[in-house]
Amino acid sequence: MPKRKRCLMRRCAIDMTLRLLRESGQAPEEMMGFHAQQACEKLIKAVLVMHGVVFERTHDLAALAALCDAHGVPAPADRNALRILNNFAVRFRYDTCPAALIDIVATSSLVETLTEWATREIASS
Repeated sequence: MPKRKRCLMRRCAIDMTLRLLRESGQAPEEMMGFHAQQACEKLIKAVLVMHGVVFERTHDLAALAALCDAHGVPAPADRNALRILNNFAVRFRYDTCPAALIDIVATSSLVETLTEWATREIASS
């Protein structure tokens, strides 16, 4: 496995902090949204790297998923959910977010789905 791909997957594991935060029931939604966004970003980027896709530096999950689509490895993620998580990449790290912006259970499921997808894609390389 190329070094960059391993690094992205390792960072994703760190961002699975989301699961622990959700289970605690005490983490602010901003923190959970941030870790979910980071995990999704690293998972999608790991698959892109595995397929040799060159991409610009971005935190835009929908744009990264579109690159996957264009290269024949569609990411199994609702694009609207990815766009919502984009807000947590930068904006809500420094500002507060509306409490009802994300559904933590659905967001956790999205991260788990992308984790399974990326793991399968990488294992098949």
